[in-house]
Parts: sequence; C-alpha cells; structure tokens
Amino acid sequence: MQRQRVIVRAFEQAGAVTAEDARSAEQLGLSVSFAWQQLASLAVLRSPASGRWFLDRANWRRLCRRRCALAAAVVAGLLLVLVFAYSMSWR
Repeated sequence: MQRQRVIVRAFEQAGAVTAEDARSAEQLGLSVSFAWQQLASLAVLRSPASGRWFLDRANWRRLCRRRCALAAAVVAGLLLVLVFAYSMSWR
C-alpha cells in the first residue's frame, strides 16, 4: 500500500489526473511494478492511449474508503472475539 501511495503522489504532483494530462511511467520517473499493476487492475490508474496513464481520483478515494471499512470491520470482529473470550472466562 505504501508503494501504491508513492505512485498516486507522483501522478498528483505531475498533474496527470485527466485523460488529456496522461503521462508515461518514464515521464513520471516510475517503473511499472506490481503495485502499479494492482492500481491499474482496480481502475485507479487508467490508460487512454498506449503507454500513457492518468490517476482516477474518484476510484482512488473509493479504494481508500473500502480499505478503511475493511480495517474497521476486522478490528470490530477482533473486539467481539475478545469480549466473548473475556465473558466466557467469568463462568
């Protein structure tokens, strides 16, 4: 996720956030890595032309919200397990 944030920041700093402003990885000083491919498969990075990409901010925000919701659900689930285990120890 940290590598994905670095990629997103590079697109934002370069202003590559619309199809008209799309840039290549070389122009951004990035390499096409696993993190890049993940963002492309999630439609956070979009390619209007061969080799040029731009950041879809709406999809990036949606992905961040989804990850936060998942993390909150995991924490809530762990808390429920702990509460249940604690309550069972009193019996």
